[in-house]
Amino acid sequence: MKILPLALAISAASLSTIYSPVVLANTQSVNQLVQFDINASSLRQGLAEFTRVTGIQLFVNDALLNEQQNAPLKGQFTAAQGLTYLLNQSNLYAEWKSPQGVVLKAKAPQSQNSQTTSKPSTTAPLDNIEVVQVNGSRMQQGLTSVARQTSYFSAADITNAMAANANLAQVIGKLVPGVSPASQTMTNFGLTLRGRNLLVLIDGVPMSTNRNVSRDLFNLDPSLIYSIEIVRGGNAIYGSGASGGVMYITTKTAKQSSTQTRAELSTSLTKISSDAATYKLGQSIADQRDKLSFAVDFDIASTGAYFDANGDRIAPEPSQGDLFDSTQFSLHGKVGYQFNKNAELFASVMWFDSSQDTEFASDPSVNSLPLHSVSAKPRKGLVLAEQNSADNLMFNLHYVDNDLWSQLFSGQLYYRDYETRFYPFDGRPFASWNHLGQVYLNAQVLGFRSAFSLPISNHTVIYGLDGNFESTKMPITAYDPEVFDNSNGLEFVKLEDKTFMPETDTNNIAAFAQYKYHTNWGLDVDAGARFEHIRVSFDDFTTLGQGNSVDGGSKSYDGTMLNASVNYSLTDNVKTYIAFDQGYELPDIGLLLRYASSDFDIKSSELEPVTSDNFEIGFNYQSDNVTVNGALFNSTSDRGRVKSSGFGLDLRRDKERISGIELDVNYYLTDALSMMALVSKINGDEKPEGTDKWREMNGFRIAPLKATFATQYQYDNINLQAQLNYVDGHDYRLNGNTGFGRHQTDSYTTLDLFASIELDQSVVNIGIENATNREYYPLYSQLLRSNANTSHIPAKGAMVKLTYRYNW
Repeated sequence: MKILPLALAISAASLSTIYSPVVLANTQSVNQLVQFDINASSLRQGLAEFTRVTGIQLFVNDALLNEQQNAPLKGQFTAAQGLTYLLNQSNLYAEWKSPQGVVLKAKAPQSQNSQTTSKPSTTAPLDNIEVVQVNGSRMQQGLTSVARQTSYFSAADITNAMAANANLAQVIGKLVPGVSPASQTMTNFGLTLRGRNLLVLIDGVPMSTNRNVSRDLFNLDPSLIYSIEIVRGGNAIYGSGASGGVMYITTKTAKQSSTQTRAELSTSLTKISSDAATYKLGQSIADQRDKLSFAVDFDIASTGAYFDANGDRIAPEPSQGDLFDSTQFSLHGKVGYQFNKNAELFASVMWFDSSQDTEFASDPSVNSLPLHSVSAKPRKGLVLAEQNSADNLMFNLHYVDNDLWSQLFSGQLYYRDYETRFYPFDGRPFASWNHLGQVYLNAQVLGFRSAFSLPISNHTVIYGLDGNFESTKMPITAYDPEVFDNSNGLEFVKLEDKTFMPETDTNNIAAFAQYKYHTNWGLDVDAGARFEHIRVSFDDFTTLGQGNSVDGGSKSYDGTMLNASVNYSLTDNVKTYIAFDQGYELPDIGLLLRYASSDFDIKSSELEPVTSDNFEIGFNYQSDNVTVNGALFNSTSDRGRVKSSGFGLDLRRDKERISGIELDVNYYLTDALSMMALVSKINGDEKPEGTDKWREMNGFRIAPLKATFATQYQYDNINLQAQLNYVDGHDYRLNGNTGFGRHQTDSYTTLDLFASIELDQSVVNIGIENATNREYYPLYSQLLRSNANTSHIPAKGAMVKLTYRYNW
């Protein structure tokens, strides 16, 4: 039986490189000869030296390196040949993901018995090495060499984590330092990274639109994920929107023949009934024939109701939407053609649809009671044809070449068609709305990315051009107010669709360049720049609520973002760095347009981009059984996000300053027993426009202290893990006064349990979320998104999930 990789890899330092993740990589060609002088030592030390010399990132569970040795390696060899020789005496093998990225995995027992040690040949062919696939590393230059702290999750990590979580937002909210706790609804509103926006990319395609609707993490099925890289800290290497960091999701591809059938069942343990059950079925087929490869995935799921710790049905979330009583369909296909050992072309399509069909609405009667005094309550009888939904269609064409004019090259062309719908809102009391209506967003995006990487000795230059052309509109579906009132707010009869935000075109062209110098004595220097040109335009329109006639217009934005860093290895065990990066984010123009006055002129408006200056210092400590990563960061911006109050009657930009600390520790007590801890604390202040006094930012921007503790035990093919998740309480009120995101919140601790069993051809995962059935309110619910008790939604009670995967 195969030995499962340790599930502790789902910690913030999961599958972390055996060297410090802050060390800069020397981006050499995989075919380039390298001078090695590695003595016989522990495999951990040998691989650390290999990384220092070659700059290649090695992702491995640290526990797999215990008590293993490497043979001496001296002379000139390619990186692939040298790594193969170093691993010959171990029970590990290298799975090349790119010329600068390798995952080390445990061999099956039968493979260990046949191992021999032989000197590598300097002319050994490298045809079996995969063509480089550019992802979060941006030509292997490494986002980690720009923003130092990273989290990496493999497909197995995601499968393990999803056993006790309902969605990706919950996973990263618990397992990534600096990320706010998730809401348990269908939104990542309030889920910030280091107090700022997180840019989510799926195979290089941005999930955000300029009119941000905060559903970036609900656009694909988790079973499609091959890996996730999260880079913490503002940077512009992928363009606008990454003021807090980047989350790069890579979907699966076909590199060998495989067929997998999967089934999943989950239910509440406080209310065991058919209403509480969630079912999921999936099928994957992948094959590779000579130079052609393909993969097809299909998944269908039916999500049941959620119940709290008392067994009561949880009410719908009226502001941002939720996931219960919904159906999800997912279809994914990818084809690859390898022209030669250096060049390959990929074409893919991904479609994900999630739609809700529930009979339950939120009971507005709870809003007559004092805030936080009562939970949101559901009521039956909802008649609404179109409910919360998300429909995401993507096409992607990607060409990579490891030797185009002696450079690494990646070129990508993509198209996205996206529509998402929210629950209706009674805006009749507000002049800027004056309707009973349901907002939905429709966006079409066409884009491209290109990058070259030129390695010359210890120097590397990376440069490229990106483009993103977005057309977005946000209408509302107006409903009959008389029918609504007569049904006590339960029946919706459609009248017509009206313009809320006009169709807005956002066109972006950017050029970037990055230079890196790697020394052989522990010092690395990295610096770069990115220039952005953005043009926003819209046609004449009439505002929804006040009926203002607004002339169309356009406005262009130009910005240059810089980054620089210095890394130094103090000892073989301690690495340090200091870094400066600038983030860039276009303001939410649609938020202003939908509440525009009749004399609005975008050219004279104050809608300037959000630029942030980010400073960071950090370290990594690595010994035989302990890994420690830490960072201190500071981020400032003269003009923050556009803020709306009074439903658009008051729009302003505030000055902001954010600082914080992150720490994660992995400790391996034995080969079978390990522990993990991570903690992050963020402080944020704002100076409102027109004032000279600083005040604390609200809870939707700055989460309280968060910590996660986990212990794991592995015996043969069985892996067990217990994980404690802690969120501190905090008083966000200003002089005792409440407001949007300004309430006093209570702390809470939850326990999640995981187990996995690997059989000959199958894997079973079992997870229990909130295993102690703790009765609490998530941070999002305590902050009251709608500033009313209909947002005071309790957390789910104990839930169990069983996942079975069979590999044919």
